[in-house]
Amino acid sequence: MAASDAASTALTATSPHRGYLSVILLVLVPSALVALAMSTLYFVMLPAMPFLRDYYFEQQEQTYATYVVPLLGHIGAGTIALACGPVNLVNALRNGYTRTHRYVGAVYAVAVAISATCAIFMSFHAYPGIIPGGRLIVTSGFCTLGILWLGTLMMALRGILIRHDIVAHRFWIITNFSLTFAAVVIRAENGAIIAADQFDRLYPWLGWVSWVPCPIVGSLLARRVNRRRRGRVPV
Repeated sequence: MAASDAASTALTATSPHRGYLSVILLVLVPSALVALAMSTLYFVMLPAMPFLRDYYFEQQEQTYATYVVPLLGHIGAGTIALACGPVNLVNALRNGYTRTHRYVGAVYAVAVAISATCAIFMSFHAYPGIIPGGRLIVTSGFCTLGILWLGTLMMALRGILIRHDIVAHRFWIITNFSLTFAAVVIRAENGAIIAADQFDRLYPWLGWVSWVPCPIVGSLLARRVNRRRRGRVPV
């Protein structure tokens, strides 16, 4: 949360250079690291060394084997979205809405659409932990995330493709990427509950805790960016 507040302050500072560096340090770098780690784990290490499945999230080993296509669809497309999102944000800060921005944005939109759809499906098979009501907690949380992820993407596309409203597009796409960035947040929180030896009890709550702050911070950031650029803020 502190990192997101710092990013908000820096992005809206008078100097574009400061905002550019802040996006690189606080958004692009952690996004790239998580995207690289997840793609390496799921597409290189686990296929090459199947015995690792006995140690990595062993509670979900059978579930992941059963639903491997939507799982890999979510992970694969999600890593692409996580890599493209901050790149496009940096590009927009430096050069505005260029041809490269549109091409990268198109890849990002397709990746989010695929990953979010697979995420909604996989939410019904997420690990419920050992607490009462764990299934309802984790499924409702991750399913809501997937729906909002798709919904904000549709609003961003509507803003730029139908209404030709750059301000509305900027607002919704920043909010959308804040939901994409939840992939970084959940890995950090997941590591924390493992370190605290509370994984089985606390994991279901990550279905909500890992992403709810993200669109709040993202929408506030988007409004500040739009105000700085003297645009209207969509209701």
